[in-house]
Amino acid sequence: MKTVKLLLAAAALMVTTSPAFAEVTKAERDECLLASKNCVNQVDDIYKRMHKLDKEIKKGKKVYSAEELKKLEAKLAETQELLKDLEKPGN
Repeated sequence: MKTVKLLLAAAALMVTTSPAFAEVTKAERDECLLASKNCVNQVDDIYKRMHKLDKEIKKGKKVYSAEELKKLEAKLAETQELLKDLEKPGN
């Protein structure tokens, strides 16, 4: 009897909390670009990084919060500046 009650309670908890997590899946969000999470074995060149950042920024507010979008935009600007510095003559 206790096992049945425990299973029902666990099922009820899962049903009520799952909609909160259903909005944005990890597949939609690039945690590596945003917060350097889940970056195992991931090395990009500058052009690929700029393309990925731009692609994530274009997803907009349906995937990222305003603060997260600002972080991504700052990282894109930083990467563009790095590219400019590397392309300068004499480097």
